Amino acid sequence: MSNPDKPTTDDRAASDGTPLDAVAFAHLIDGFAPFETAPVLAVAVSGGADSMALALLAHEWAQTRGGKIVAMTVDHGLRSDSAHEAKWVAQALRTHGIDHIVLPWFGDKPRGAVQERARIARYDLLDQACATHGILHLLVAHHLDDQVETIAMRVSHGTKPMGRAGMSSRRFLKSVRLLRPLLSVAKNDLIATLKARGQDWIEDPSNQNPKFERVRIRKDTRITVAADQENIPSDAVETRLALEETIANVLARSVMILPVGVAVVDTAGIYRSQDRDVRCYALGQVIRTIGGAAYMPSFDALANLLDAAYDDASHRSSLGGCVIHRKSDRIYIFREVGRMDKTPMVIDPDVLRSGGCVRWDNRFEWTALSPVLPPLAGIWIGPLVLCDVFHTKAFRAAFGEIVGFIADLPRAALASMPALYDKEGLRSVGGLEVSALSDVLSAAGCVTSQSRGGNAIDGRWRFAPHTPLWESGFKSLPKPVSLLA
Repeated sequence: MSNPDKPTTDDRAASDGTPLDAVAFAHLIDGFAPFETAPVLAVAVSGGADSMALALLAHEWAQTRGGKIVAMTVDHGLRSDSAHEAKWVAQALRTHGIDHIVLPWFGDKPRGAVQERARIARYDLLDQACATHGILHLLVAHHLDDQVETIAMRVSHGTKPMGRAGMSSRRFLKSVRLLRPLLSVAKNDLIATLKARGQDWIEDPSNQNPKFERVRIRKDTRITVAADQENIPSDAVETRLALEETIANVLARSVMILPVGVAVVDTAGIYRSQDRDVRCYALGQVIRTIGGAAYMPSFDALANLLDAAYDDASHRSSLGGCVIHRKSDRIYIFREVGRMDKTPMVIDPDVLRSGGCVRWDNRFEWTALSPVLPPLAGIWIGPLVLCDVFHTKAFRAAFGEIVGFIADLPRAALASMPALYDKEGLRSVGGLEVSALSDVLSAAGCVTSQSRGGNAIDGRWRFAPHTPLWESGFKSLPKPVSLLA
């Protein structure tokens, strides 16, 4: 609904599901054990039927174990009434004694790929909030209907075996476990759960907007209204688990991630596998991690890239925001400078004063290890290519000589490295000790921060990609016993 003060009744009248009780929910969430003695869970709550039901069920479960939940609502600011809806959610949950936090999405909003970019922002905000509050488990309300739609979308795009298993009920963000305990529960059962408790909910109008692919899939007559477990191929999960193990072995044997955000791939190792799917998935995961993307490139694009690189020992191309550069027995994968936003990211003085952390290019984090003394203006982050001295042969020669692992990297890989600047010039480079950078600058005949004086900026760089190199352990949950009849 658009006005949370007057909920619509479309789904309410149509529901004929079976309510989940405490026993049924415990059967589901206990599959993610172990939890702390008094577990504290975050629950993402939009106000829709799915997340409201999850919040109430998780609240009851946590209370019986001496714990609690913290409901978190992301206000994307994409609709005029989103803030009003967030307030409604807070009031509704307050009547149940549930703590609630609103997480606003600040900044310019995207004009294209709105749902995808909003999803990325949502998970980033939720992950950061969990880290701030010391919460280890984040529950989201994806259910069986969502799973069926996801598989249908992937099949329509020609998905390979791993995609046909659908969403995993467990994955890991940077700071928290993301858990989907309702993936085996139909939406009608969640609606029935709320009706049994007399709890209302919000209808999001975007769920009816046919411009979004998921909405079109949902309305497709081939997708049953009452989703059933049988819609998911019986062998898909087993196939995915087997592939995961093989891919993990290939990645462990063949890929090294450098602290500067560059992947070095052993050519023989990646091509040793006889399984084309394994090779494509392995390369795709590396590109996704290095490029900072939410998803890997298309399977066909990956297959074509592998074929081209196999035949050409000096192959160079770009895909997924990365450059793929083969040099004989190694393939270097690094961020494509031309696809980066080179606008200087000015660091908020409050971050510098408090010893806070900032994120750059969705790949690196820089943390101020101690408060920086004034003046604090004009300290910013950007790629190393923006540094004038980078373009001198003396600097690059000193770089390779003093920092050993840099020597063999392509020049374009160095250009994409993150760097901290102030009004005087270069202060630090991601992945390098400050002392090493000082030695490089001195060897290149450049003025260093030590020689020019000024404030010390004590910080730490960390390569922290949006997704890790590999997430194994796909997890599927059975349907609750009470709903099998």
